[in-house]
Amino acid sequence: MTRQSPRPGAVPTQLTFEDALGELAAERTQAPVGEVAADDADRSREGAERPAGGAASYAEPAAGGSSGERAGSSEAGQLTLSGVPAGGRDRGRGGTVPGEIWRQLLDHAETRRRYQARVYRREADRCWYWLGAVSDTGHGKLKASRAAGRSIVVTAHVYGWQLTHGPIAARAGEDLVIGHRCDEPSCQNPEHWELIPRARNGEDYRARRHRGTGPLADHRGAHGRAVAIREAIKTARDAGTDVEAAITATIAAGYAQTPGLF
Repeated sequence: MTRQSPRPGAVPTQLTFEDALGELAAERTQAPVGEVAADDADRSREGAERPAGGAASYAEPAAGGSSGERAGSSEAGQLTLSGVPAGGRDRGRGGTVPGEIWRQLLDHAETRRRYQARVYRREADRCWYWLGAVSDTGHGKLKASRAAGRSIVVTAHVYGWQLTHGPIAARAGEDLVIGHRCDEPSCQNPEHWELIPRARNGEDYRARRHRGTGPLADHRGAHGRAVAIREAIKTARDAGTDVEAAITATIAAGYAQTPGLF
């Protein structure tokens, strides 16, 4: 993730992952010992209950990048999990957001409203598409704020998962991602998510990427597909036309052969 350079004398308004860690460290040095101990106890309680992994999932593996309003990816847009990176190392491609900061983001009423407003809900068994900014890998991106401190761009479904289940408290050595059973990176339906090891997520992707149908077969790629569906929903909704018909037509267009190639 990159941050725009502020104007001279201006206070930065965008918080990077590294800033979040540094800011938390500074806060801890000034906090009473009792408060720090309470935070540690909270994290222990959060780690006590963890949902088991489900069936297949998908988050397109990718090299590191930057997150912006397009928005770029942070290792497939999945690195905004709290906790300790595997092996105690800094991931180097986004880092982690501490659980304390996640709680502040989740408690911010306007951020919750902004997230909910960008989710197009459908029946419980269908994908709920993201209508906001989308990363290169098709994951939704959300600018999350808190009562005190700067805003931070997070991955939408990672925010949504924790809004539903509470902050993730990964233990040392764990490398977790929230995968999509539906293979739609922009999907915000909690029923389609699962918290699983990154290695398994990659295995699932490699096993299913060559299937002839489904989201992974879309010739537009994850980003192109997510944007096309987003725009189809917004256009149909604004025009008062059939949104479901627009979604169906847009998805079908992703499998059409390009004229002249065959």
